[in-house]
Amino acid sequence: MNSRLRARGGATATRRAPFRALWSILLAGLVLASAPGAQASPAPAPSPAPPESAAGAPFGVKAGLYGLTTLTGGHFGYALKAGARIEDSAVIYNESDEARTFHVYGADVANAAGGGLAPAQEGGQMRGVGAWLKLDSEATVTVQPKGNATVRFSLAVPDGTPPGSYLGSLVTALRTPAVSGTVNTETRIARLVQLTVPGTADLRVSLTELEHRPVGGGDEEFTVTVRNTGNVLYTFAGTLKVTGGGAARTVPLTPTGIYVIPGGSATITGRLSGLPALGRRAVTASVTATVPGGATKTVESGTVRLSYFPWLIATLTAGAFLGLGLVLFITRKRWRARLRRRAEERTALRALRRELRAGHPPADDRREARTGGAEHP
Repeated sequence: MNSRLRARGGATATRRAPFRALWSILLAGLVLASAPGAQASPAPAPSPAPPESAAGAPFGVKAGLYGLTTLTGGHFGYALKAGARIEDSAVIYNESDEARTFHVYGADVANAAGGGLAPAQEGGQMRGVGAWLKLDSEATVTVQPKGNATVRFSLAVPDGTPPGSYLGSLVTALRTPAVSGTVNTETRIARLVQLTVPGTADLRVSLTELEHRPVGGGDEEFTVTVRNTGNVLYTFAGTLKVTGGGAARTVPLTPTGIYVIPGGSATITGRLSGLPALGRRAVTASVTATVPGGATKTVESGTVRLSYFPWLIATLTAGAFLGLGLVLFITRKRWRARLRRRAEERTALRALRRELRAGHPPADDRREARTGGAEHP
């Protein structure tokens, strides 16, 4: 990389190689700039339309002591005691054919929604590394075409700063003028500034309650939030442990491998499929936090117990039995009434037969006999 920079004054063919290399640096730096709101911001007043080549012209930012005191990828990494101060620099490369003006500032870093890290917006109140990082020159830097400029800065750790990991960023912003009265677009490259204040490392991980909700296809989506309550930066990976209904299984929680700064948090989710129509399941979230090059710690959430029952089938079945029972009840009532009538008829018939055998006509026949005898002596 350094050899290609020394060859920058050569022929056009030699310039194409650093162009590709610096473009790779730019893409790597956009890890932080890709957070919501990092790409575009409205302009207070539109400017005249720029030349067509200016809008897409690349630029790059490299740590001044690249490969010596910085992290991989061109970021900055320091170990400083409380009250200590260090100086460093960043080099801005303008690969366009026009002079470009860049705005450079320090910013705190926070966990972004959905995972990852994002620098604070310019103008916000900085409380950590963003406030401790000071530029030694003007915040606005103009870089000539195909040239570069060095921006020097210092980082002073306040007295009494507790031991632990602290993250900030050095942000380089390029704003392109608006076209036809639309909004400005701002491209930012944020280089991480990772500060470690020596002392006792306190790796603490806490989890919120494991929540779940039904989703399409009969699946369940589980959500848990990981909180860094210690003083060291770590990454983590999580899984759902599912027991019940046979062999235990695990389901990954995503996203994974993201950083959580001290005092920060990140929410992860997992989807559980293949659930039974009838049965029980016990689900627990397990998260393993890892300090880069250091200790690890695994914590588990409370267990969520799920019971599955085919309520629709059970309701339909119960309704069918209820209807059948009602039909049987009505039919039985009618059948009993019919049996009573038949019993009464049989009783009357037996009584009539007994009277006939005894020579006593029925009551109606006796009245007719008496009436007939009076009229015909």
